[in-house]
Amino acid sequence: MTIDLIRVALNDEWLERAVDRARSLPVFEYSKRKAQANLVGCIGEVVFEAFLAHHGIAFEDHTASTERDYVIEGRLSLDVKTKDRTVRPASHYECSVPLYNHDHQRPDFYFFISLLRDRADRSSNPRRFKEAFLVGGIALPVLDAVAVHREEGEVDPSNGTRFWTDCLNVRIDQLASNAEMLEVFRGARHR
Repeated sequence: MTIDLIRVALNDEWLERAVDRARSLPVFEYSKRKAQANLVGCIGEVVFEAFLAHHGIAFEDHTASTERDYVIEGRLSLDVKTKDRTVRPASHYECSVPLYNHDHQRPDFYFFISLLRDRADRSSNPRRFKEAFLVGGIALPVLDAVAVHREEGEVDPSNGTRFWTDCLNVRIDQLASNAEMLEVFRGARHR
């Protein structure tokens, strides 16, 4: 599949919207990073919404649900997964879907976003995130077929990261590109 990362600079308006959204969320029991996990996820959602709006893709916000984040063009369910990174995403890097909610979270598609921050900035300031990368998406049956199951405590052989929870991982080069995902979204209008 073609890799076409979309890089966007994060602006104050998006970060403020994400902070407000994150403040209204409960901290989930399985969350390792607690409120910071909510912030990372909310930044990804705000960026994804801007991406859809820029391309004229209609969506319904279901982010209050744990089953899906959006319904695209009235028919495709989708969940956004956002990863905090200190380096620009590469084709062999992995995107993760935690297994603790995979039984009840069964959207038609997952879409992955990576946030880039300075490794030295360990603050909780949302402005430590400078850029977002839209990396692509994957249909649920494809994810279930190709993903590698990583177990809590396992060390990722590609980068030395220790997994904090069981998850399904898929490489960025296994995802449908942003252009392909836009075609999927637009095709939803005609089905």
